[in-house]
Amino acid sequence: MSNEKQLKKILSDYAGGKLSIGEVKKLEQLILKYPLMKPWGWKDNAHKEVMKERIREKLETSSTRRKPNNKIRILITWGVAACLACFCTFTYFYSTRTATIKSYKIAKARDYASDQVVLITSDGKQIKLGGAASIADIKHKIHLNNHANPAENMVAVKVPSQKQFNLTLDDGTKVWLNAGAILRFPETFDKKSERIVHLEGEGYFEVFSNKAQPFKVMALGTEVKVTGTRFNVQAFDDDHTVKTALLEGHVSFSMGKKAYQLHPGQQTSADINKKQVIVQPFDAEKLLSWKAGYFVFDNMDLSEVMRTVSRWYNITVVAQNPINNKKIGGTFPNNAPLSDFLADLSLLSGLKFKINGEEVLIMN
Repeated sequence: MSNEKQLKKILSDYAGGKLSIGEVKKLEQLILKYPLMKPWGWKDNAHKEVMKERIREKLETSSTRRKPNNKIRILITWGVAACLACFCTFTYFYSTRTATIKSYKIAKARDYASDQVVLITSDGKQIKLGGAASIADIKHKIHLNNHANPAENMVAVKVPSQKQFNLTLDDGTKVWLNAGAILRFPETFDKKSERIVHLEGEGYFEVFSNKAQPFKVMALGTEVKVTGTRFNVQAFDDDHTVKTALLEGHVSFSMGKKAYQLHPGQQTSADINKKQVIVQPFDAEKLLSWKAGYFVFDNMDLSEVMRTVSRWYNITVVAQNPINNKKIGGTFPNNAPLSDFLADLSLLSGLKFKINGEEVLIMN
């Protein structure tokens, strides 16, 4: 049996639920790390359409055969997804609830001053940056620290949609910023006080160790305090939540007067409105998939999926009618056109998505 035939058989067994739990987990991890980058060789368009109908029938048959509370897992590789027009690999989990989304507006596009990553100085000057930069190099090139007290002058790095940025701070700390993120920090850290930065959006930090000078990330009224460690912070005002996930070292997360000590593998999820904090484990590979260029949705509400997509593509998402919550799970490359992503989501969710400029309308 050729390698291609073996691969097709494995994927067919996966979709049919014939693999063991261990085999399923291993296959999903391999696909996340090594996605197929080209479609299978279809004989012609008619062949593609036949395969498309087979997949559709498989979805409908699986959903009616099992009880509503059971999760339906479907794997579509880059090759199979060719017949669905987006050439992406993903799994799908679906369930329906009686609750409806209260607001028809699910997400809103943002106004960006530039389509490039920019650094804004304390006097308002904007400097366009590439995919990575260090504050030391920026200072050297534009004499950023000519102020009398650079520790008191704040600068900001703003990342637009469909961009990511790698920044090295003055103390050697490395920060990866996701699309839509804003990081504010002093031109130079005061060596006599704490190192403090302010984050909106998502950022991954590798903090340069200095026990005498703790490093703090301030996000939506919460505080993450460390001396040297690796962690990820998600602070989205539209979600009203702050999530802090620790990969290495120790972190103290605080909201109000209460502090939570995290150990590697633990994540806090703080509800800003309700003032509630949940500590739970997390999957590091899935969490940091955004750095590798993927969306990974792990049994996530469709509304949350669309907010994530909104941040990346910078689109407003509106539901024409109240929609039932649906659970989505899977791995999607973030370099796919929005239309391709929505085409697959439509097929699997049973909803229709219409793109009107910078707005996406969801129709039942």
